[in-house]
Amino acid sequence: MPWIGWRLKREVHEAGVGRIADCIVDPVLRLRFLRAMAPRSMVLQRLSKLHLRHWILGACMILLLLTPILLKLAAGKPEPPHTAPIALRRAAAGDPPKAVSVWQVEQAGDAEFYSNGLRVDTSLTVANRPRLYTAFQRNAASINRVQRTEPAGIVYHTTESCQAPFDAEDTPVLKRLGESLLDYVRRKRAYHYLIDRFGRVFRVVAESDSANHAGYSIWADDEWFYLNLNESFLGISFEAQSHPGPTEGVVSPAQVRSAAMLTEMLRSRYRIPAGNCVTHAQVSVNPSNMLVGYHKDWAAGFPFAELGLPDNYQLPLPSLWAFGFDCAPDWLAGSGSRMADGVALGEQDFARRAATAGVAPAAYRKVLRQQYRAWLAEVRRTSSPIAQPRSGSAGR
Repeated sequence: MPWIGWRLKREVHEAGVGRIADCIVDPVLRLRFLRAMAPRSMVLQRLSKLHLRHWILGACMILLLLTPILLKLAAGKPEPPHTAPIALRRAAAGDPPKAVSVWQVEQAGDAEFYSNGLRVDTSLTVANRPRLYTAFQRNAASINRVQRTEPAGIVYHTTESCQAPFDAEDTPVLKRLGESLLDYVRRKRAYHYLIDRFGRVFRVVAESDSANHAGYSIWADDEWFYLNLNESFLGISFEAQSHPGPTEGVVSPAQVRSAAMLTEMLRSRYRIPAGNCVTHAQVSVNPSNMLVGYHKDWAAGFPFAELGLPDNYQLPLPSLWAFGFDCAPDWLAGSGSRMADGVALGEQDFARRAATAGVAPAAYRKVLRQQYRAWLAEVRRTSSPIAQPRSGSAGR
């Protein structure tokens, strides 16, 4: 009868398919083969004979195959607008060097001596308002605020003062200019430290106090946001004039050596991260028009490597990616290519975050600016008031 021949052919087919299937070790591939080659009844029969262990192995393999897809889906999850771009920062600046251990060896008269060779002249040190500032921490759940009294970073400046040729025959002129400058910055409480043309380090404002060096500038590290660098960062200024483009001769070799030792000492004393050692041009903003680059000193040419620091020009500007500031094209053109690196990275990160959140850039920028203004109002309310220096100033 015809159905007998059909059944015989079916049994032969099933037997052949079964033998081939038994040779396939991978349970997932075996299942695919059976579905393609055998009738549904045979598939169910073969499946009933699979050992539980094979199913577990198959499930593990499927999970491994799906892992890259799951990771991509996770990466596409909208992130909080103020999460620091840690991966981008580390890739740009490289692994930060560890701070060198430095300690005070001796204090004699108006000078301090440190284990790395640093000598600090303290004869002109004055007091100012005590340091007190609010730092903002961002995590997945909420924004935490803390008030601190220790510095979190360093901002490097140039005095932009009159400069004489750095030649031996001009030594008397260099000394007079330096003395006049020291008197001026001391009266203004302008910096914590000044490094003169000869590489001498003067403490101007006590480290425990704020100095009027950076205003409501902006910076961020992997955990915190700082909106008042007068209070939160120490200010170190070189007696120099900075400018974009070629930077040979902006500072003397003696100034660079002294700055390296001073940076080592401060980083050791306050556990300052390498990424929080930045220039005035990187942190300066104008809150009234929401533009970066209110000041240009050290927009290019800062000797990060000579100071034992990574190239922090390669860090994206937090004012752009975290708070929605803009960058005026004319300022960028006049600042040099180094600032362009941080601006480009900041704008790229801003665009990525807006796209990830599924929000148009204009709307996203508006949200970030609203957050910035709210935080700035809180900073102004909780930080030390901009007041006259307190009595009992040290030094002359």
